[in-house]
Amino acid sequence: MENFDLVVVGAGSAGCIVTNQIINHSNLKVLLIEAGPNDSNPVIQVPLGYGMTFYHKKMNWNFYSTLQKNLNNREIYYPRGKVIGGSGSINAMIYARGLKTDFDNWAFSQKWSWDNIKSAYQNIELAVQSNTKKIPPYKIPVNDISSQHHPILKHYFAASQDFEFKRNNVLNSSTDNQVGNYNVNILNGYRASSAKIFLKPIKNHPNLTILTNAEVQKLYFENKKISGLKIKHKNTIVNIKPNIGTILSSGSIMTPYLLMKSGVGNAAELHQLNIPLILNSPHVGKNLQDHLGLDYLYKTYKPTLNDELGTWKGRLKTVLKYLYNRQGPLSLSLNQGGGYINWNSLDPYPNIQLYFNPLTYSVSYKNKRPLLKTDKFSGFIIGFNSCRPKSRGEVSLKLENNNYLPAINPNYLSDEKDIHDLYSAFDFIRKFSANKHINSIIKSPVNIDPIKASDSELLDHFKSTATTIYHPCGTCRMSADINTGVVSDKLKLHGIENLWIVDASIMPNITSGNINAPVMMLSYLSSKLILEELKHYKK
Repeated sequence: MENFDLVVVGAGSAGCIVTNQIINHSNLKVLLIEAGPNDSNPVIQVPLGYGMTFYHKKMNWNFYSTLQKNLNNREIYYPRGKVIGGSGSINAMIYARGLKTDFDNWAFSQKWSWDNIKSAYQNIELAVQSNTKKIPPYKIPVNDISSQHHPILKHYFAASQDFEFKRNNVLNSSTDNQVGNYNVNILNGYRASSAKIFLKPIKNHPNLTILTNAEVQKLYFENKKISGLKIKHKNTIVNIKPNIGTILSSGSIMTPYLLMKSGVGNAAELHQLNIPLILNSPHVGKNLQDHLGLDYLYKTYKPTLNDELGTWKGRLKTVLKYLYNRQGPLSLSLNQGGGYINWNSLDPYPNIQLYFNPLTYSVSYKNKRPLLKTDKFSGFIIGFNSCRPKSRGEVSLKLENNNYLPAINPNYLSDEKDIHDLYSAFDFIRKFSANKHINSIIKSPVNIDPIKASDSELLDHFKSTATTIYHPCGTCRMSADINTGVVSDKLKLHGIENLWIVDASIMPNITSGNINAPVMMLSYLSSKLILEELKHYKK
């Protein structure tokens, strides 16, 4: 295969932006490699279709965690995007910057100051309304579609007002208690992913080659440089030797996995797996962080989206409405109301993220093939997760059938401070669900009643039913040196001259909220730093 200056591994939210910036701001020839297919499937384009991608075998890695001892020894399903657009093609499309305090640990370098981070957000965002038809190139639409949200949300906001929570049209970066309608990356009734906004316009550029359904099997190194990549494409092994280097954007699971099986990681652990050591980088795969959450389901006297999506007649009506004007439930995210609150937090910032969704659905497991179904009764959800969990896990390697596979251990609830946040959340949910604006619409709780249950009962219920909110990050964290992390403030792998990492794995800590927006921000800012370095790089 033709030689390339740079190889970008992974066409997710990060890889699409990095590729866009390099193509548009240099003359370098770029090969973009994606393990999954293209993103043309209608279930990706139709916003509510993401429920059908949740367990899709061809565009989802369908990972499971190791058994979690603090979650009653359960393995947790771990969906990750394996498609152009990555997890940004299968997520709920919520756009949440996070809070200003989330980035305090990033500012060990001036390059990652809040001013620079805020500027990066401003450069990629464009606030739009439901009726916006066209946007400028390379702007992520941050859409306020509150006018289309279900009317049952008025009860959520009325109760929030009783708690004196500030209502914001945009859930911004302040540390105030705040609630609002979640903004989403949707435009004209279609998903507006990083792939759609940043990659699609340049896909035919002469300096760009995109290889889909291609898996990188190994990285090769010589003299502290990456010298080549072994790729499997259409059952054929292809070797690529980039003239300059490689950018890994494969995400918090696959980036450390690829590094470790190529000999970059903790020396002792690689030795146990009989993997020849290339570089002792002890923090590869460590520092895994994720949001762990739970939904409380309620039957209600009020009509909800269950009434529209829970019957064939209702589903047909929503399909026809979507086809007619790209509106209705199919044009939205299920996550509609939410916010961030400080409820007995141990930190000077919010500790609980809230969700108020106008529907309920049941997840059942059968032969490890879960199904997602809207319930037949009218119902709504009050959900929560900790904003900044303190538990730390890791991604490591396991050997199965002579193949190395990623072993994902989030190590949930291993830090007592996370237990404190759970008790804080239980206390809030009790008080919130007892509020007259909420209690008056509750017909009955489903599964458990937070008002009547004790803390110990709620904790056991949480351990039995809580799931990931699908925000893994931090496994190749950015740091000052190799003794504290994996990449420098310029995103270069400590110890290797021409290998950069740009994805959620470089985040020093998780942010308060859905992480797709921070990933897109860090990708844009990272691209500027890498481009500046490439100006001085000789092929």
